[in-house]
Amino acid sequence: MYMSILKILGTLKLLAGIVPIVLTLIKEFEVPGFGKEKKEAVLKAVGLFYDQIVGTTLIGISKEKVLGIAGDFIDIAVAFFNIVGYFNKGTPI
Repeated sequence: MYMSILKILGTLKLLAGIVPIVLTLIKEFEVPGFGKEKKEAVLKAVGLFYDQIVGTTLIGISKEKVLGIAGDFIDIAVAFFNIVGYFNKGTPI
């Protein structure tokens, strides 16, 4: 039971750490166009973050699930940024 609680806490800590990283990377990688490539770059960074964290704490969630959650979060965040006009739509560079 104690190990289960540690895994849950590790998972929550991981997800809480990924959110600001994803938001920052979305903003940093923003260039009009190339949405698929930008999303892949952010997911690659999240995967590297997972690989670093998994060796230091107990995590009760697989890398694939984390990447799936991160991918959905990216879609939601980008849609929000587009709605509020944070990103400029334009011709890809």
